[in-house]
Amino acid sequence: MTLTPAAGGGCGESAPPPPIQSPRPVNSDVEWDSFDPQAYVRHNYAVLRADDREILCRTRDFLAEAKLSGAHCVDVGSGANLYPALSLLPFARTIDLCDWSTSNVSWLRTQIDSYDELWDPYWQVCAEHPAYSALTDPRGRLARVGRVLRASVFDAPKHAWDAGTMFFVACSISADRAEAERAIGRFLGALRPGSPFAVAVMLGSRGYSVGQRLFPAVALRRAEVVASIAAGAYDLAVHEVRLTPPLRDGYLSMLLTTGRTRGQCRA
Repeated sequence: MTLTPAAGGGCGESAPPPPIQSPRPVNSDVEWDSFDPQAYVRHNYAVLRADDREILCRTRDFLAEAKLSGAHCVDVGSGANLYPALSLLPFARTIDLCDWSTSNVSWLRTQIDSYDELWDPYWQVCAEHPAYSALTDPRGRLARVGRVLRASVFDAPKHAWDAGTMFFVACSISADRAEAERAIGRFLGALRPGSPFAVAVMLGSRGYSVGQRLFPAVALRRAEVVASIAAGAYDLAVHEVRLTPPLRDGYLSMLLTTGRTRGQCRA
C-alpha cells in the first residue's frame, strides 16, 4: 500500500523547543528518519518512572479483563517504546509494531529479536498480574509473535486487528490539531468492531527534542481527545496522570483512554 509519513513515539527531553520550519509544521514537513531512538530511550525509559508505571498498570489491568486470546494485535507508532507491545503480549497470536521512521524501524527489529534489559522492569510490572506472570519467557514470545512494519497511521487498513495500542503518537506527529484527530480516527478504524484498545497522549505539549533534533507537537486538551476517541468507541475509561517533576518542560500531563471500538469509526 502507499504510505504517507507518520512516526511513532512520544515526547522527548529538555526545555520546549521553538517551532520547526513553520509555526504549525504538519507531519510531512518533518524528517522522521533523523529520529534518534537510542537518545529517546535513554531520556524517556532508562528508568521506569511512576507515571509510566501507572499507565502500564492500568493498560495491563484493562487488557487482562478484556478476555482476549489468540488475538491479532497492533501497536501503532511504536517509536522507541516497547511497553505497549509488552502489555499485549500474553493475549497475542501476532503483534504488529508499526512506525514510519526508518531509524525507529531498525531499532524495533533489534528489540524484537531480544529486547534490552532496561525493559525488564516494565515486564515485571506486567507480571504483577497473573494473566502475565503465567508467561515465563516474554523475550522469546515477543520474538515469535512480533513483526515490525514500516507503516503509517494515516494509511492503516480498516478493521484489520483485534486489539491495539497507540501511545504518545497523536500528540507528537505534527503541530496540526486536525492531523492528531485524524490519527486517532484511523487507529480506531484499523481495529475490528468491539476491539479493546488503549490510547495515551501528552496534554498541552509544545514540542520536544530527541538528541539534537527538534520535533513538533500539538497542545491537545483532555476534552477534545476524549471527544475524538468517543466518536469511534464506547465503554471509555479516562485517566489523567501528573507527576512532579515532569518528564520534561512543555506539557501538562499524560492522558490514558481505554475502551472498545464501534462498528464505524471516523477516518
